[in-house]
Amino acid sequence: MNPSEIKSVMAELGGGANKRLGQHFLIDPHALATMVEEAEAEAGDRILEVGPGLGVLTGALIQAGASVAAVERDHRFAEYLKKKYPENLELVMGDASKLEWESHFKKKDWKFVSNLPYSITSLALRKALYAKHPPANLVVLVQREVAERAVARDQKHSLLSLMVAFASHEARIVKRVAAGAFFPPPKVESAILRIIPMTHEEREAIWGIDPEKIMSVAKRGFAHPRKLLTSNLGLKGEMATNVMREAGIPEKARAEDLSPENWVKLTSLVG
Repeated sequence: MNPSEIKSVMAELGGGANKRLGQHFLIDPHALATMVEEAEAEAGDRILEVGPGLGVLTGALIQAGASVAAVERDHRFAEYLKKKYPENLELVMGDASKLEWESHFKKKDWKFVSNLPYSITSLALRKALYAKHPPANLVVLVQREVAERAVARDQKHSLLSLMVAFASHEARIVKRVAAGAFFPPPKVESAILRIIPMTHEEREAIWGIDPEKIMSVAKRGFAHPRKLLTSNLGLKGEMATNVMREAGIPEKARAEDLSPENWVKLTSLVG
Protein backbone atom coordinates (compact mmCIF):
# COMPACT_ATOMS: atom_id res chain seq x y z
CA MET A 1 0.00 0.00 0.00
CA ASN A 2 1.14 3.56 -0.69
CA PRO A 3 0.35 6.65 1.44
CA SER A 4 -2.63 7.63 -0.73
CA GLU A 5 -4.18 4.18 -0.35
CA ILE A 6 -3.56 4.20 3.39
CA LYS A 7 -5.18 7.62 3.76
CA SER A 8 -8.18 6.41 1.77
CA VAL A 9 -8.64 3.27 3.86
CA MET A 10 -8.13 5.15 7.12
CA ALA A 11 -10.75 7.70 6.08
CA GLU A 12 -13.22 4.86 5.50
CA LEU A 13 -12.38 3.33 8.87
CA GLY A 14 -12.69 6.68 10.60
CA GLY A 15 -9.67 8.47 12.00
CA GLY A 16 -5.92 8.33 11.55
CA ALA A 17 -3.08 6.22 12.90
CA ASN A 18 -3.06 5.76 16.67
CA LYS A 19 0.31 7.05 17.87
CA ARG A 20 -0.24 5.56 21.31
CA LEU A 21 -0.33 2.10 19.74
CA GLY A 22 2.71 2.85 17.58
CA GLN A 23 0.90 2.53 14.27
CA HIS A 24 3.35 3.09 11.42
CA PHE A 25 2.38 1.24 8.26
CA LEU A 26 5.10 -0.35 6.13
CA ILE A 27 5.08 0.98 2.56
CA ASP A 28 8.50 -0.21 1.35
CA PRO A 29 8.08 -3.30 -0.87
CA HIS A 30 11.76 -4.22 -0.50
CA ALA A 31 11.60 -4.35 3.28
CA LEU A 32 8.38 -6.34 3.05
CA ALA A 33 9.92 -8.86 0.64
CA THR A 34 12.98 -9.20 2.88
CA MET A 35 10.83 -10.05 5.90
CA VAL A 36 8.92 -12.76 4.02
CA GLU A 37 12.15 -14.15 2.59
CA GLU A 38 13.96 -14.22 5.95
CA ALA A 39 10.94 -15.86 7.57
CA GLU A 40 11.17 -18.55 4.88
CA ALA A 41 7.39 -18.39 4.74
CA GLU A 42 5.90 -21.21 2.70
CA ALA A 43 2.83 -23.35 2.27
CA GLY A 44 1.78 -25.03 5.52
CA ASP A 45 3.54 -22.59 7.83
CA ARG A 46 1.72 -21.32 10.91
CA ILE A 47 2.73 -17.76 11.68
CA LEU A 48 1.94 -15.41 14.55
CA GLU A 49 1.82 -11.71 13.71
CA VAL A 50 1.43 -8.99 16.34
CA GLY A 51 0.00 -5.65 15.25
CA PRO A 52 -1.02 -6.45 11.65
CA GLY A 53 -2.56 -3.00 11.11
CA LEU A 54 -3.85 -2.81 7.54
CA GLY A 55 -2.48 -6.25 6.74
CA VAL A 56 0.39 -5.49 4.35
CA LEU A 57 2.66 -8.11 5.94
CA THR A 58 -0.32 -10.36 6.65
CA GLY A 59 -1.23 -10.49 2.98
CA ALA A 60 2.34 -11.20 1.89
CA LEU A 61 2.59 -14.12 4.34
CA ILE A 62 -0.75 -15.55 3.22
CA GLN A 63 0.28 -15.15 -0.42
CA ALA A 64 3.38 -17.21 0.36
CA GLY A 65 1.07 -20.02 1.49
CA ALA A 66 1.16 -19.55 5.25
CA SER A 67 -1.76 -19.37 7.65
CA VAL A 68 -1.59 -16.40 10.01
CA ALA A 69 -2.83 -15.81 13.55
CA ALA A 70 -2.83 -12.01 13.92
CA VAL A 71 -3.23 -10.22 17.24
CA GLU A 72 -4.74 -6.73 16.88
CA ARG A 73 -5.85 -4.24 19.55
CA ASP A 74 -7.51 -1.72 17.22
CA HIS A 75 -11.06 -2.85 16.48
CA ARG A 76 -11.06 -0.86 13.22
CA PHE A 77 -8.27 -2.97 11.77
CA ALA A 78 -9.66 -6.20 13.19
CA GLU A 79 -12.92 -5.78 11.29
CA TYR A 80 -11.09 -4.61 8.17
CA LEU A 81 -8.77 -7.64 8.14
CA LYS A 82 -11.59 -10.12 8.66
CA LYS A 83 -13.18 -8.90 5.45
CA LYS A 84 -9.95 -8.51 3.51
CA TYR A 85 -8.60 -11.98 4.31
CA PRO A 86 -11.54 -14.36 4.83
CA GLU A 87 -9.24 -17.40 4.50
CA ASN A 88 -5.98 -18.43 6.16
CA LEU A 89 -6.30 -15.71 8.82
CA GLU A 90 -7.25 -16.17 12.46
CA LEU A 91 -7.89 -12.70 13.86
CA VAL A 92 -7.34 -12.42 17.61
CA MET A 93 -8.69 -9.21 19.12
CA GLY A 94 -6.79 -8.09 22.20
CA ASP A 95 -3.57 -6.92 23.81
CA ALA A 96 -0.70 -9.16 22.64
CA SER A 97 1.21 -8.49 25.86
CA LYS A 98 -1.54 -10.15 27.90
CA LEU A 99 -2.59 -13.04 25.66
CA GLU A 100 -1.37 -16.63 25.69
CA TRP A 101 0.11 -16.94 22.20
CA GLU A 102 0.85 -20.64 22.10
CA SER A 103 -2.77 -21.65 22.56
CA HIS A 104 -3.29 -20.84 18.88
CA PHE A 105 -0.77 -23.44 17.73
CA LYS A 106 -1.46 -26.37 20.06
CA LYS A 107 2.22 -27.37 20.32
CA LYS A 108 2.63 -27.44 16.53
CA ASP A 109 5.56 -25.70 14.86
CA TRP A 110 5.12 -21.98 14.32
CA LYS A 111 6.99 -18.82 13.34
CA PHE A 112 6.84 -15.28 14.67
CA VAL A 113 6.86 -12.53 12.04
CA SER A 114 5.81 -8.97 12.85
CA ASN A 115 6.24 -5.26 12.26
CA LEU A 116 6.23 -4.77 16.02
CA PRO A 117 4.90 -1.72 17.84
CA TYR A 118 8.05 -0.24 19.41
CA SER A 119 6.54 -0.12 22.90
CA ILE A 120 6.23 -3.91 23.24
CA THR A 121 9.39 -5.05 21.45
CA SER A 122 11.26 -6.46 24.46
CA LEU A 123 8.17 -8.09 25.91
CA ALA A 124 7.21 -9.63 22.57
CA LEU A 125 10.69 -11.07 22.08
CA ARG A 126 10.64 -12.54 25.56
CA LYS A 127 7.18 -14.09 25.11
CA ALA A 128 8.32 -15.70 21.86
CA LEU A 129 11.82 -16.84 22.85
CA TYR A 130 10.83 -18.15 26.28
CA ALA A 131 7.57 -19.79 25.25
CA LYS A 132 7.11 -23.42 26.29
CA HIS A 133 7.28 -24.27 22.60
CA PRO A 134 9.39 -21.49 20.96
CA PRO A 135 8.93 -20.57 17.30
CA ALA A 136 11.22 -22.14 14.71
CA ASN A 137 12.06 -18.72 13.29
CA LEU A 138 11.56 -15.14 14.41
CA VAL A 139 11.66 -12.13 12.07
CA VAL A 140 10.63 -8.73 13.37
CA LEU A 141 10.85 -5.13 12.25
CA VAL A 142 11.86 -3.02 15.24
CA GLN A 143 13.61 0.20 16.20
CA ARG A 144 17.22 0.01 14.96
CA GLU A 145 18.71 0.91 18.34
CA VAL A 146 16.79 -1.93 19.99
CA ALA A 147 17.87 -4.39 17.30
CA GLU A 148 21.50 -3.40 17.84
CA ARG A 149 21.18 -3.94 21.59
CA ALA A 150 19.54 -7.32 21.02
CA VAL A 151 22.43 -8.69 18.96
CA ALA A 152 25.29 -7.25 21.08
CA ARG A 153 27.54 -10.17 22.00
CA ASP A 154 31.12 -8.90 22.27
CA GLN A 155 30.55 -5.48 23.81
CA LYS A 156 28.54 -3.90 26.61
CA HIS A 157 25.57 -6.11 27.45
CA SER A 158 22.02 -5.33 28.50
CA LEU A 159 19.17 -7.43 29.83
CA LEU A 160 17.84 -7.55 26.27
CA SER A 161 21.06 -8.86 24.73
CA LEU A 162 21.38 -11.47 27.49
CA MET A 163 17.75 -12.52 27.08
CA VAL A 164 18.36 -13.10 23.37
CA ALA A 165 21.77 -14.73 23.80
CA PHE A 166 20.55 -17.33 26.29
CA ALA A 167 17.64 -18.43 24.08
CA SER A 168 18.91 -18.27 20.50
CA HIS A 169 21.32 -20.00 18.13
CA GLU A 170 21.57 -16.90 15.98
CA ALA A 171 20.52 -13.26 16.19
CA ARG A 172 21.41 -10.80 13.45
CA ILE A 173 20.29 -7.59 11.82
CA VAL A 174 19.25 -8.40 8.27
CA LYS A 175 18.47 -4.95 6.96
CA ARG A 176 18.27 -1.36 8.16
CA VAL A 177 15.01 0.35 7.27
CA ALA A 178 14.72 4.12 6.93
CA ALA A 179 11.89 6.11 8.51
CA GLY A 180 10.56 6.85 5.03
CA ALA A 181 9.69 3.18 4.59
CA PHE A 182 6.65 3.80 6.82
CA PHE A 183 3.55 5.97 6.73
CA PRO A 184 3.31 7.97 8.82
CA PRO A 185 7.11 7.91 9.24
CA PRO A 186 8.45 7.34 12.78
CA LYS A 187 11.13 9.62 14.22
CA VAL A 188 13.72 6.83 14.31
CA GLU A 189 15.32 4.34 11.96
CA SER A 190 14.23 0.71 12.09
CA ALA A 191 15.81 -2.65 11.33
CA ILE A 192 14.76 -6.17 10.42
CA LEU A 193 15.95 -8.56 13.10
CA ARG A 194 16.13 -12.32 12.59
CA ILE A 195 16.52 -14.75 15.48
CA ILE A 196 16.73 -18.56 15.44
CA PRO A 197 15.45 -19.65 18.89
CA MET A 198 16.69 -22.58 20.93
CA THR A 199 14.36 -25.19 22.33
CA HIS A 200 14.24 -25.68 26.11
CA GLU A 201 16.30 -28.84 25.76
CA GLU A 202 18.95 -27.05 23.70
CA ARG A 203 19.23 -24.23 26.23
CA GLU A 204 19.75 -26.65 29.11
CA ALA A 205 22.34 -28.61 27.12
CA ILE A 206 24.29 -25.54 26.00
CA TRP A 207 24.24 -23.50 29.21
CA GLY A 208 23.94 -26.31 31.77
CA ILE A 209 21.37 -24.29 33.71
CA ASP A 210 17.88 -22.94 33.07
CA PRO A 211 18.29 -19.48 31.45
CA GLU A 212 15.30 -18.28 33.44
CA LYS A 213 17.40 -18.68 36.59
CA ILE A 214 20.26 -16.79 34.97
CA MET A 215 17.97 -13.97 33.91
CA SER A 216 16.60 -13.74 37.44
CA VAL A 217 20.10 -13.08 38.76
CA ALA A 218 20.85 -10.72 35.84
CA LYS A 219 17.77 -8.62 36.66
CA ARG A 220 19.12 -8.13 40.16
CA GLY A 221 22.51 -7.26 38.72
CA PHE A 222 21.05 -4.62 36.40
CA ALA A 223 18.73 -3.14 39.04
CA HIS A 224 20.95 -0.05 39.31
CA PRO A 225 23.20 -0.11 36.21
CA ARG A 226 25.64 2.54 37.51
CA LYS A 227 26.32 0.64 40.71
CA LEU A 228 28.87 -2.13 41.07
CA LEU A 229 27.54 -5.63 40.46
CA THR A 230 28.44 -6.75 43.97
CA SER A 231 26.32 -3.95 45.41
CA ASN A 232 23.28 -4.86 43.33
CA LEU A 233 23.62 -8.53 44.32
CA GLY A 234 24.03 -7.69 47.98
CA LEU A 235 27.55 -9.13 48.17
CA LYS A 236 29.85 -7.50 50.71
CA GLY A 237 33.34 -7.79 52.11
CA GLU A 238 35.04 -11.17 51.95
CA MET A 239 31.99 -12.83 50.41
CA ALA A 240 32.03 -10.39 47.48
CA THR A 241 35.75 -10.95 46.97
CA ASN A 242 35.45 -14.75 47.05
CA VAL A 243 32.41 -14.97 44.78
CA MET A 244 33.82 -12.65 42.14
CA ARG A 245 37.19 -14.36 42.21
CA GLU A 246 35.64 -17.80 41.78
CA ALA A 247 33.44 -16.50 38.95
CA GLY A 248 36.47 -14.97 37.24
CA ILE A 249 34.94 -11.48 37.30
CA PRO A 250 36.70 -8.26 38.39
CA GLU A 251 35.39 -7.11 41.75
CA LYS A 252 34.73 -3.61 40.36
CA ALA A 253 32.68 -4.91 37.42
CA ARG A 254 29.24 -3.62 36.56
CA ALA A 255 26.46 -5.78 35.14
CA GLU A 256 27.02 -4.56 31.58
CA ASP A 257 30.63 -5.84 31.66
CA LEU A 258 29.68 -9.50 32.03
CA SER A 259 29.45 -11.99 29.18
CA PRO A 260 26.72 -14.66 29.05
CA GLU A 261 29.32 -17.17 30.27
CA ASN A 262 30.11 -14.92 33.25
CA TRP A 263 26.42 -14.86 34.19
CA VAL A 264 26.22 -18.66 34.00
CA LYS A 265 29.11 -19.03 36.44
CA LEU A 266 27.82 -16.29 38.71
CA THR A 267 24.33 -17.82 38.82
CA SER A 268 25.79 -21.16 39.87
CA LEU A 269 27.36 -19.37 42.85
CA VAL A 270 24.64 -16.97 43.99
CA GLY A 271 21.43 -18.02 42.18
